[in-house]
Amino acid sequence: MKKLLSFINKQKTLEDKYFSVVILVGVVLVISSAIITYAEKLSPEANIATLASGLMLAAVFFVAYRLEKMDLARLMLCYILNCFVIPLAFFFCGGIDSGMPLYMIAGVFLLIPVLKGLRRIICLIISFFIDIICIIVSYYYMPGARVSSVPKKDILTHLTLEARFIDMICSLILIGTYLILTTALIMNAYQKEKEAREALLVKLDGLSKIDELTGLYNRREFFNYIDKTTLDDRYYMIMIDLDHFKDKNDTYGHAFGDDVLKVFADIMRATIKDEDEIISRFGGEEFMMIIKADSKDTAFKRIDDARKAFEDKKWDVDNDLRITFSAGLIHLKDFDNITDAISAADRLLYLAKDNGRNMVKTA
Repeated sequence: MKKLLSFINKQKTLEDKYFSVVILVGVVLVISSAIITYAEKLSPEANIATLASGLMLAAVFFVAYRLEKMDLARLMLCYILNCFVIPLAFFFCGGIDSGMPLYMIAGVFLLIPVLKGLRRIICLIISFFIDIICIIVSYYYMPGARVSSVPKKDILTHLTLEARFIDMICSLILIGTYLILTTALIMNAYQKEKEAREALLVKLDGLSKIDELTGLYNRREFFNYIDKTTLDDRYYMIMIDLDHFKDKNDTYGHAFGDDVLKVFADIMRATIKDEDEIISRFGGEEFMMIIKADSKDTAFKRIDDARKAFEDKKWDVDNDLRITFSAGLIHLKDFDNITDAISAADRLLYLAKDNGRNMVKTA
C-alpha cells in the first residue's frame, strides 16, 4: 500500500493523481472480475471481454506513463471503457439480468474527475446513449420478453437464477469497493496536496517577513511590528550600521560580505530576550532593533556588549581584521510617532560615525 500511495503522490497534479488511482484500482477490478467470470463458468465471450478490459487498461497505462501523453490516455480510458469494454461485457455477462448496470454507473462516475469541460460533456452524452441502447437491446432479448417481432438470437448470455444471485452480490461488492477505494485514495492524494499547498503558503508568508540572507525580519515586517505592538515606556529603538562595510566587501569579496552580515545577525539575534523584541535588516548593512529594558543604561549595555562581541570576532581571511558597527539608541517614550523616533535614532547613528565609529550613541 505504501508503494501504491507513493506512486500516486508522485503525480504532478490532482487530476493526474486521480487518473493513476483509476488505472490502478481498475487493474484490481479487472483481475477480480476475471476470477468471478471463471468461477461462474460463463461463456468464452465473457472471458474474452474481461481479458480485453485488462489489455485496454495496459494500453492506457503505456500511453500515460511510457509515452507520457496524459491527455490522450484520459480520453482513451473513458471512451474505451464506456463505449467498448463495458458494453461488450454487459452482453456477455448477463445484461440487465446481472450486476452489469453497476459497472455502467462506475464507468460514468470516472468521467467526472478524469475529463474536463466539453470533453467531459461529450463523453458523458455518448456513454449514456450507448448504455441506454445496451439496456434496451438487453430487455428485448431477455428470456420471456413480450416482443414477438424481434428474432431471438443468442446475442445475450442468459444467467440462471443462482448465477444472477451470485453475480449481483459480487458486482455490488466489486463496484462498491472500486468507488470507495478510488474516493479514499483520491481524498488521501487531495489531503497531501492540500498540506503541501498550506506548507508552501506558510513558507511564502515567512519569506515575505524574513530577510533571506540574514534570517532576520525585513523592513516591511519591522513596520508591521510597529503597527501591531503597543510601545510603552519600556521600549527602546536602536539603529545600527556596519562601519566601512562597503570597503570590506570590495576588498574581500561579496561572499565574505555575506558572511559578515550573517555573523552580525547571529550576534544581534542572541541579544533578543523577549518575544516582543525585534531586530530587522532595514536595508544593506543597516539594521533596526526594538528592545525592552527597565532603564536606558540597561538597554545601552545590551547593545554595547553585542558591539564588543562583534568587534572581537576573528575572521579567516585576516586574523588582524576587525569589523565594527555604530549605533544610535533612543527611548521611544520621548517621541509621539515612529517617524520622529527613526529620525532621532538616525541622527545619533551618524553622530557616532562622526565621532570615530564603533560606538553606541544615546540622546
